[in-house]
Amino acid sequence: KSPRAWVVERWKEAIQWFFLSAKTHAGGGYNESEPSTVGKQVAPSGKARDWQRRDLESEERLEAATEDERRILAVMRRMGRALRTERNYVGWYRDFVRQSGLADGSLISASMVKAYLDYLAMERAVSSSTQKQALNALVFIAQEVFELKLGEIGEFVKAKNHKRIPVVMSKAETRQFFAKLKGERLLMAKVQYAAGLRVSELCRLRVQDLDLERNQVTVRSGKGGKDRVAPLSERLIGALRAHLDEVRELFEGDLQRADLEGVYLPEALARRHGNAGKDWRWQWLWPSREISEDPRSRGALRRHHVLPNAYQRSVSAAGKSAGLTKRITSHTLRHSFATHLLEDGVDIRTVQDLLGHKQIETTQIYLHVMQKPGVGVRSPLDSL
Repeated sequence: KSPRAWVVERWKEAIQWFFLSAKTHAGGGYNESEPSTVGKQVAPSGKARDWQRRDLESEERLEAATEDERRILAVMRRMGRALRTERNYVGWYRDFVRQSGLADGSLISASMVKAYLDYLAMERAVSSSTQKQALNALVFIAQEVFELKLGEIGEFVKAKNHKRIPVVMSKAETRQFFAKLKGERLLMAKVQYAAGLRVSELCRLRVQDLDLERNQVTVRSGKGGKDRVAPLSERLIGALRAHLDEVRELFEGDLQRADLEGVYLPEALARRHGNAGKDWRWQWLWPSREISEDPRSRGALRRHHVLPNAYQRSVSAAGKSAGLTKRITSHTLRHSFATHLLEDGVDIRTVQDLLGHKQIETTQIYLHVMQKPGVGVRSPLDSL
């Protein structure tokens, strides 16, 4: 299909990495006479194992990277940035170096960043949000890691910003959707819809974040590092109490295992409260049923939270099984939460706070998909 040069370059890098390191990750599968360099072996099964292994391998690729990339990782971990943010920023820097031919991170200039942003918009035809993400990553790396002052980057080619209307389910469609989920996945979906959570916020909930007496859930370190309080439906209290009992049994079983570390904690908190990782209050609300190695501390075995990808696959499958013609994702539940609140007469400023939006304009997009008498324009066909 005549791929562009940058696509071929990425394929080349991936294939080279595979042949150089797959032998190690496969336990010496290419040459069984050589011993495996894998440390502790974890033996989960199924899709969860595949996702955990991909996360671990991705992190190992970062750790085996250049000196500049290791400096970026060190600064981001000192600042407590999320693991996904680390990977995204290092990925943008790596692509920037490949495109610009940069030899040393201390030589980054505003003109080089501008040229790279022009390249993203004109050659790769990325979206405006992707271009903005690249800009934020490179500015952060220049200022925080290499302590450079880029100054004015100047005018660069702006990628087209396409306004997209959010996909929203009606209340009847939401009931159909829930009917196709079972067990923990159903409870997760209901909590996400009830509180309007992002999928990352949902998966990272800890036991102490639930306030079942006040019907509230606290979202900590959401987008932009902000905390907020979201509502929790009274209908979910009984199911959540039963779920917590099951999680408690799993947690107490883990305490008996000498090979397991406590739950992952941010580094600053882990230093201040060394035993907090084995405190019930800090445990994940949605723990994985598999044990995996912590990608940030080599060799440490932990029970991580449910991976977003596994949950998202269940949501997508439920939408198809319900016969909905809309493309249902986990974020559709958040969109539906906001739209249904507005349709029920909740003030838009309140919805903005519940969603954690920085600007009211972001929340106003839900006004375009509301269905409420007196709101919007009726089709002329209705009056014929």
